[in-house]
Amino acid sequence: MAAQARGATPRHDGRGRRGGRRLGLTAAAAVLALTAACTGGSTEASDDGTTVLRFTWWGDTSRADRYEEAVALFEKENPGVDVRTGFASWGDYWTARSTEAAAGGLPDVLQMDLAYLTEYASTGRIAPLDEHLGETIDVGTLPEQLLPAAQVEGETFAIPTSTNTLALQVNTALLDELGVPAPEGDLTWDGYDALLASVAAAGAGREPTVHGSVDYTQIFWLFQVWLGQQGKAMFEDGGLGFTRGDLAAWWGRSPALHASDAFLPPERLAQLEGVDALGIGEAAADISWDNFLVRYSEGSASPQLVLLPPPADDPEESGLFLKPSLMLSVGASSAHPEEAAALIDFLTNDPRVGEIFGMSRGVPASTTALDGVEPTGLDAQILEYERALEPRLTSSPPPPVAGFGTLEAAFTTIGQELGYGNLSVEDAVDEWFAEADLVLGG
Repeated sequence: MAAQARGATPRHDGRGRRGGRRLGLTAAAAVLALTAACTGGSTEASDDGTTVLRFTWWGDTSRADRYEEAVALFEKENPGVDVRTGFASWGDYWTARSTEAAAGGLPDVLQMDLAYLTEYASTGRIAPLDEHLGETIDVGTLPEQLLPAAQVEGETFAIPTSTNTLALQVNTALLDELGVPAPEGDLTWDGYDALLASVAAAGAGREPTVHGSVDYTQIFWLFQVWLGQQGKAMFEDGGLGFTRGDLAAWWGRSPALHASDAFLPPERLAQLEGVDALGIGEAAADISWDNFLVRYSEGSASPQLVLLPPPADDPEESGLFLKPSLMLSVGASSAHPEEAAALIDFLTNDPRVGEIFGMSRGVPASTTALDGVEPTGLDAQILEYERALEPRLTSSPPPPVAGFGTLEAAFTTIGQELGYGNLSVEDAVDEWFAEADLVLGG
């Protein structure tokens, strides 16, 4: 949450663990725990009358530590509530949620992503929150244009806690070592590809080898941005808003970049499971969510990164948009929806929570949470990037459609096969459109 999985499939590699109230979730453990939950609902019982809430998220251990600190504050102010926490990597997280949903016992509070919102809302897995808005959950602190992204057919099913947008992250110190000039001003797509090829040529003799970046054509959300630059949208009226030719043009950029080693070889990427190529100095650039700046900068190579707008052939058509980076929902089977809503309000709006997380989960969506942040260093860099980008936000997030997550997963998997050379561009496009026809009922 995957060097191969971004945004909706972010590269988070959180590992489950238990310490005190911590409940680590792996996919296998989740199956066992949630089979037991079939008989007891999503909320555990307590002998002393304490309300027990289950709260789970995807992410790495850094995010887990921050959530634990925030939850401890909530429990201190709500002594009658015991929050049992758990986390997993992106893929394991959704596998576990699918198992829980089949068993009828989703957690009381769960981290939600735009890619899965419609699927979980339309099937009754998560509860509408409208009765809590303005009462238990203060949404007056959120940007007016943000909440609609969390709504399905007019009802609110999640609360955005933060925002992010895509950024080109460049290790300028590494470029200097390689003798490759750092980009100045806006980059076109061809200009960016040329930069990656220059890095690969200069980094071929180093140990380890330095490549330009990982394969950006596998990023579903970046494809949405590129479509916006062409004046198109990913979805229109419940169907696709682009053609096979559009996808062929996008994926068609990949083979030449793999051939020149501008892209990190997929075999090497597979070896780096849970580790970011940019963070360990095996790539000089990456296009990913701006809040990943913190994570990448904490990599073993301590890269010195700058945030730049992603490439665009016309700077006036950036295709960029602000996305709810993380949202929180209430499981439909929760026996304590009011307490669950109170936890969501706390994690969204409390300035102390804003201070704990900084920009690590994105720029706080709530003005009160943002008041708790005194941005310095990387946090200030992220905030400055988003504020400077506001005039260039020319698109909106794709409307949540049922099956978005499935389409994104297929996009990544097929893109990987293309990267390995197992598929031609034409065959890759055919496979993905066949999947889209099944998912969207076309």
